Amino acid sequence: AGCDDKGMNTYVLIGAGMGTETMLTQQARQAIQRADIVLSTGRLADGLTSVRADVQTLAFSQLAQRAQDSTGTVAVLLSGDTGFYSAAKSLTQKLCGSGTVEILPGISSIQLFCARFHTAYDDAVLLSLHGRSGALLAPVSYNRKVIMLTGGENKAHVLCQRLADAGLTHITVSVAENLGAETERLVSGTPEQLARETFGDLCVMMTQNDRPTDSSRALRDSDFVRGEVPMTKQEVRWLAASLLSVKPDEIVYDIGAGTGSVTMELARHAVRGMVYAVECKPEAVELLHRNRTHIGCYNTHIVQAMAPDGLEQLPIPDCAFIGGSRGNMAEIVCALKRKNPHVRVLITAIALESLHEAIEALERNGFAVEISCVNVSRAKKVARYHMMTAQNPVYLIGGNL
Repeated sequence: AGCDDKGMNTYVLIGAGMGTETMLTQQARQAIQRADIVLSTGRLADGLTSVRADVQTLAFSQLAQRAQDSTGTVAVLLSGDTGFYSAAKSLTQKLCGSGTVEILPGISSIQLFCARFHTAYDDAVLLSLHGRSGALLAPVSYNRKVIMLTGGENKAHVLCQRLADAGLTHITVSVAENLGAETERLVSGTPEQLARETFGDLCVMMTQNDRPTDSSRALRDSDFVRGEVPMTKQEVRWLAASLLSVKPDEIVYDIGAGTGSVTMELARHAVRGMVYAVECKPEAVELLHRNRTHIGCYNTHIVQAMAPDGLEQLPIPDCAFIGGSRGNMAEIVCALKRKNPHVRVLITAIALESLHEAIEALERNGFAVEISCVNVSRAKKVARYHMMTAQNPVYLIGGNL
């Protein structure tokens, strides 16, 4: 939304692109030269001295207050795209009450990146991991092309190592460093290759996955690598993921993950989040790793531990599925409640004793409990007839759903 004229000052927020004179638009150049005062962070000012020699440099946190203390037309130089994770948003909110605010967009680093690599971004997922915590593995797993701004703790080589460690070895990664500057560098390769490079803060990175996982397709039992480890049946998985109401960017636990059938179902709902699969049996952990690669849900982190051990080191969960507790149901529910008082929990049980244990654990920890019983039958071809074969009934016990 624009700002009403509530004061005498005019604030011009200028997208300075990559911070070099050649990348300024003519409109931006003229606005810089005409302003009564020009404010900037140090990096941008250093690259634009030929346009305006008296640019005042400040820490970013001081820009808004300095602009409000000035009079006349105040220009503020901003890096990057003024409409994509830009300081223009917060500065507009702070300056609106002191005068009129005008935003002059410039050439964005994503535009220049795509031009350099002869690609488009109309078919890409766009992210900013520059100085931000954010999910990487999920969008790369489920999309052919992801373009992201990198920097801070999430430098390009760090992200490439994360991709390599997760097993995303089949994708191609492209990185552009110092776009538009004399030191510009363009590199492409596998995650392993680029993890051995060293990149600075000013990078744009693109991943291309020729085999993205289709998160909309229902996973059937036949899709999984099987062993001797019990597996939650497909109909129960589908219902469980729906009941948990997993949102795209949530942190999810799968406790007693077994083969990973529920893990992968949850991961395909958390398409911008992460699922932590906790399992104590070595043979099940091996199946989890195999199924993560086989199904292609790389936004899963496998933890070999007997819950509640291992939970304390994990991020705070938004919701949790408990498929097996090894007799530690009360302790697991208590640990989840301690990490997040508002966590949503869904427990499955076949035995009546397990049903009672789940209800008691949830109620003792103040959860609002709801219970369903699922009875599934599947057709089996016998001669020219389809005969229904009943599966074991499964109880779904939810807390705070």
